[in-house]
Amino acid sequence: MEENILIYTMIGLVWTIFMEVYTTRNLDPPYNKPWNTVERLSHLILWPINLTIFLYYLFNPGNNE
Repeated sequence: MEENILIYTMIGLVWTIFMEVYTTRNLDPPYNKPWNTVERLSHLILWPINLTIFLYYLFNPGNNE
């Protein structure tokens, strides 16, 4: 059980670090600001949902209107 929690947390940590670096380097102002603690914790805990949404829109960008 503890091993599963550790794996889940480690994947979430890697995802959170990647997402913060990606958004702060690639988004235009004012969206490229460093994250606060609440944003980091929400991505760390809910990483499967956030990763799914990110990948969906990465591969299905939709209209550019």
